Amino acid sequence: MRASLARGDARATEMSRSAPTGRVIARRLTLALALLSPAGCGLTHLQTARTTPRGETRTTIGASLSHLDDRGFQSGDVPPISLDLMVRTGATDRIDWGLRFLFGIGMLGDVKWNLLDPARATALSLSAGAGWSAESAGWFIHVPITVTASHSLRPWVTPYAAVGYGTFWLNGYGNPQPGVTYTDRSLTGDGLLMLHAGIELSRATGRAFFLEYSVVLPVVHDRGDFYAFATNQFVSIAFRTGRGSVIER
Repeated sequence: MRASLARGDARATEMSRSAPTGRVIARRLTLALALLSPAGCGLTHLQTARTTPRGETRTTIGASLSHLDDRGFQSGDVPPISLDLMVRTGATDRIDWGLRFLFGIGMLGDVKWNLLDPARATALSLSAGAGWSAESAGWFIHVPITVTASHSLRPWVTPYAAVGYGTFWLNGYGNPQPGVTYTDRSLTGDGLLMLHAGIELSRATGRAFFLEYSVVLPVVHDRGDFYAFATNQFVSIAFRTGRGSVIER
């Protein structure tokens, strides 16, 4: 992983030149954390602005090919492919809630509200949630908020676009040395701007196919958490279940 130094004074900078690299550098977070994992990174969107119909539960399963900053489409000897699993249940005609995997072993929950009449071809939604995940090096809390717009060109063709901002509060990363002064933590955490554009091809039963492009851009960096995000891009495909029980699907 690429290094990103986070120190607060000249003394720390001087000491870093002679200290072991692995003990003083900040780790760069790439979305390869979820490579070839049974659960994905959770930063793709894979949904239009419409909510799941009241009383129905639908499951979306997707796969994403990731372009990892300057490493391109390769991570070692394998392409960076992550899988996503998301389940959404309709609470009202305009509100649903969902649960999905986050960075492999974590979970992210959210609530989505369609601001427009569901009978309209155009939908505009606001969603917000919270999640947690961990790995051997540390753990983090993630709080995203997203605005999504979509328009049904035909009953079965719906393009959509979404813009979101996600805050990450990271803990446990890095290995600070005793006696070295580092930059203090900020309350902002690390922030990502998440942009999505895709198309849904659906059937009357609710079953659907998604094709999506996403880009994730670091816009806020907490230099005191020994972690840094990189710009990443995703090309995703996904399938969503329709009516019926989970077994029937």
